[in-house]
Amino acid sequence: MLDELVAEIDVSGINFITDLNSIDGRRIKAGQSITLSDGSEGEPDGWEWTFSDGTQAITTQDATVSWPEAVGQVTVTLVVTRSEDGASATDELVIQVGPVEMLNRAVYGLEDQDAEFAAIDKWFAWTPNDGAVSLALETAEGANGTAQSLKLTASSDYGEFQLRPHENGPEFLVSLESNTTYVFSFYMKGSEALTLSEVSILNVKNEEPAEGWYTPLWTGDAAIQDPDVTTSWKRFTYEFTTADLATFTDAGYADGTADNAGPFFKHFAALSGSELAVWIDEMSLKEKEQN
Repeated sequence: MLDELVAEIDVSGINFITDLNSIDGRRIKAGQSITLSDGSEGEPDGWEWTFSDGTQAITTQDATVSWPEAVGQVTVTLVVTRSEDGASATDELVIQVGPVEMLNRAVYGLEDQDAEFAAIDKWFAWTPNDGAVSLALETAEGANGTAQSLKLTASSDYGEFQLRPHENGPEFLVSLESNTTYVFSFYMKGSEALTLSEVSILNVKNEEPAEGWYTPLWTGDAAIQDPDVTTSWKRFTYEFTTADLATFTDAGYADGTADNAGPFFKHFAALSGSELAVWIDEMSLKEKEQN
């Protein structure tokens, strides 16, 4: 009598990177080669490994695979079969390839909408002048082949706009660790060419009063060229390294973390027309992968 066929993916031989934010700590670097071993019971004689990112299927008993780029979460599926009786069984696991995305995709990617809230409501736009600014979810021709983006419209007398998530969505901000290098990226375009006056990952003070006090954790400085936005989608990428935040104990960082961080954009300049439209999409914040 044949034993029950049970599929099992064995990852005991893989040296995963310790990362509590990844699925069960299973994270590898882009370019790191790993071997997924068959630990199935019941003497299978057929194997098929498939991958949710489209990596070519593998039909050997064990699967050696790597990803040249950081693709995020990949679901690995193993289907084992036994020709003697036609039995089959399946096992799955999720692997994080590259650094974990820190920003909530519904709010900052603007594609994966959650029925419990509207992503547009988690953003705050402000102008200190007599003009007006407004936000809308654009549902056509997002960046990098996506379908949606955030559109900010400013009247000709706006003078300056600021765009940030702090006032409306503190639960969707992130925590930054001390002495850590991060990579922040986003796509942007405008109805006319413009130069952003400031772009950064901004942190609101951890303790009350939370509003109006910001850490010196800016990406913009004299060594970084101002972002020149064009009328076509363009990707911008910045690296920044946090200080030893515990040295700011009297400012609410005794635990060495900044717990209310998120993107911040500022622009002020004259307009050639009656209004300015700025689109932004696919914002990302990840810890920099170390060699």
